[in-house]
Amino acid sequence: MPDAPSATLVDRVHAFLTAFSQATDPVAAADSFADPFLLADASGSRPVPRAAFLAALPDRERAFRDAGLGSLVLADVSCQRLDETYVLARGEWDAPRTGGGEPLRVASSFLLQQEGRTFRVVLYLNHLGLPTA
Repeated sequence: MPDAPSATLVDRVHAFLTAFSQATDPVAAADSFADPFLLADASGSRPVPRAAFLAALPDRERAFRDAGLGSLVLADVSCQRLDETYVLARGEWDAPRTGGGEPLRVASSFLLQQEGRTFRVVLYLNHLGLPTA
């Protein structure tokens, strides 16, 4: 993902997370993840093949819809460079409630591997899990 040479790390991570969260093309979303990558949530951690994760994305979108939530909007990003290659990032998204009211805030953390000017997710930590209706 090209960016201006003067873009800060947080600007570049923000652009990456925005592009990932708005990707409607599975191929574009696939390029954002290592194969396999490590997925972690309250149930534990496990390696996940990129293809399996992409196949599960429609179920994730359906779970949000069934819970009365709209499309996620990136609200906040923080990040820390760990070394020359890795960046620890946290994204917070707002999911608007289709019935009105305050949006649901969800958060995920990522260990990003930087390759040149691009990032790839090597660890995806889902802090909330899927919503329930």
